[in-house]
Amino acid sequence: MTKSIATLLSAVGHPFLLLPVVFSLLSIRQLDFEKALPALIAVLASLVIMLIFLFFRKKKGKISNWDVSTQKERSRNIYMPILTLVLVVTAVMYVLHLPFVIDTLYFGLLMAVCYAINTRLKISQHTVVAFYLSLLVLPANTWLGIALLLFSPFIAWSRVVLGRHQRNEVLAGAVVGVLFGGLHFVFFG
Repeated sequence: MTKSIATLLSAVGHPFLLLPVVFSLLSIRQLDFEKALPALIAVLASLVIMLIFLFFRKKKGKISNWDVSTQKERSRNIYMPILTLVLVVTAVMYVLHLPFVIDTLYFGLLMAVCYAINTRLKISQHTVVAFYLSLLVLPANTWLGIALLLFSPFIAWSRVVLGRHQRNEVLAGAVVGVLFGGLHFVFFG
């Protein structure tokens, strides 16, 4: 029972699900749908590219599981592709004069910090993203932000129960997520 609940929480809290959902909500809230659409397409296209990339890496045996939870596999299979996509998406957004260029670069900085931490500690991306996004949502929608903030520790718990991370790895994820979410509010509020 506990493992099945943890599996469900981990799936709901997966960064590939949380990022596009929260980004879509925030984009549409800040802009009307038509103005937000190009940015939403860029995020969804990046997500599809990452999923296809991971599909082929898994098929070739380059990654052991879909979470890419083996520390050594993460740099080439998660961080480098994400950082590359962030730079490409940022360049396209800049050239097309789309909003969220600075926010996208800031997310790239978050991923670069996680990449650096991953050389020493397998930081939980689920936890980083959950806490980070909850603090992005909080000013836009207080109740949804609080709900996501209260849900984030359960995502972290699920990662430990499933054996994907140790407690110190999800704690590091929570600290980094809160720090970057708080700094995002301070600088870009």
